[in-house]
Amino acid sequence: MADLLSREYEINYSHIDNRGIAKPSFLWNIMQDAATVHAEASHLGPAELHILWVLSRMKVRLARPLRPYERIRCETWCPGIRGVSWYRCFAFFADEKQVGDAQSMWVTLDPDTHRILRPASFPAAESYQHAARGELFDPLPKLSCDNVRLHHVHPVLYSDLDVNNHVNNVRVVELISDALDLQRQPGFISSLQVNYTAETAFGEQLSLLCGTADGARYVRGEADGKTRFEALASLTPFQQEEAVSR
Repeated sequence: MADLLSREYEINYSHIDNRGIAKPSFLWNIMQDAATVHAEASHLGPAELHILWVLSRMKVRLARPLRPYERIRCETWCPGIRGVSWYRCFAFFADEKQVGDAQSMWVTLDPDTHRILRPASFPAAESYQHAARGELFDPLPKLSCDNVRLHHVHPVLYSDLDVNNHVNNVRVVELISDALDLQRQPGFISSLQVNYTAETAFGEQLSLLCGTADGARYVRGEADGKTRFEALASLTPFQQEEAVSR
C-alpha cells in the first residue's frame, strides 16, 4: 500500500468555462477521483468495507488559472487523523511546477444507519497515514455570513446526484460557481473553501444565498430552512487572452 498517490489528468474543453479557463469544479473532480483510488488501494474502499466516505470540508488554493489541455498531476496523501476526521492533502503540478494545493476533512459512515464510524475501528487506518508528511494542518474553520441575499433557487434533479442519491460534492461547487456569477467575473478563484453540513436529496429546492465575509465572497445553500453547504471564495484578476494561449 502506497501512502501517497500520484495521478495525472488532462484538462479538456468540457472542463473549460466561457472565459477560457478551467472551472473550479475541475479540481474537485480530480480530487474526488484521486481520493477514491487511494482509499481503495489502501483497502479502505466503500465496497470492501461497506462504508461511505463523506467529505465534510475542503479548501483549495490556486496560483494561476488552468488552461485547456494542460496535464495536471495530482498528489494526495493522509497527513493524519484527529477524532472522527480523516485529514487529506493534495498538491497540483503542471510541467512539474506546483500550481496549487488543497486540504480536506472526511468522515466515514455506516451506509445503512449513517452513523459515524471512527477511524480507530479500521485496522488499515494507521498505515494509511503518510509517515514523512504526517503534520496535521489546522482544522478548517466554520463559515458564516449575517448579510446575505437570495441569488436563485435550484431544484435538485437527476444530474445533481451521486451514487449515494444525494447532491455530489463536485456538483455543489458548480452550484456555488453559478451563485458567484463567474461567467462575468474578471478574476479566477484563487481560494475556495466549501463546508458540507448536510446532504441534499432529489426533489429538494436549494436556495443559493450570497454575501461577503472577511473581504471574500460567501455562498450558502439552504433547503427547508436548513443549511446544506457554505463556501468562501477569493478571486484574483487575470488576463483572459493569456488564459486561452498555449
